[in-house]
Amino acid sequence: MSLYVDDLIFTGNDEDMLKNFKESMKKEFDMSDLGRMKYFFGVKMVQNSDGIFICQHKYAKKVLERFGMERSNPVNNPIVPGCKLSKSGSGAVSVDAIKYKQLVGSLLYLMATRPDLMFIVGLISRYMEKLTEMHLQASKRILRYLKGTMELGIGYRW
Repeated sequence: MSLYVDDLIFTGNDEDMLKNFKESMKKEFDMSDLGRMKYFFGVKMVQNSDGIFICQHKYAKKVLERFGMERSNPVNNPIVPGCKLSKSGSGAVSVDAIKYKQLVGSLLYLMATRPDLMFIVGLISRYMEKLTEMHLQASKRILRYLKGTMELGIGYRW
């Protein structure tokens, strides 16, 4: 069972126990049964006979819109092959650290359902203190990858 503010989620493998628990909670509290969970903290959950699939399509779309990349061209990988990021470079131009940190934070939240982003988001998060245009371009590349892969998520088979 999980309780967050006014939302209660419970699960189990004993149908009778679940039914009894639900009935006892309804007797004690004014509550409604919304059925199977569909969204939780922005994570979409699809339950069917194969298992459970979770994704953050809506959140990914909002991230693209927030950072002005909703009309960008998608790419097939989150980083340019052979790209090497560094803490400093000759003639490096510094960029807005606040926007970069907001972007990294948004991508960190997406990693809950997108393990394919873990390496690259971990990599760009190393450069929070001395940002350059190179780091910003790498983060925009991730957004372009996200644009073409918004429907990806994690599937759990029964």
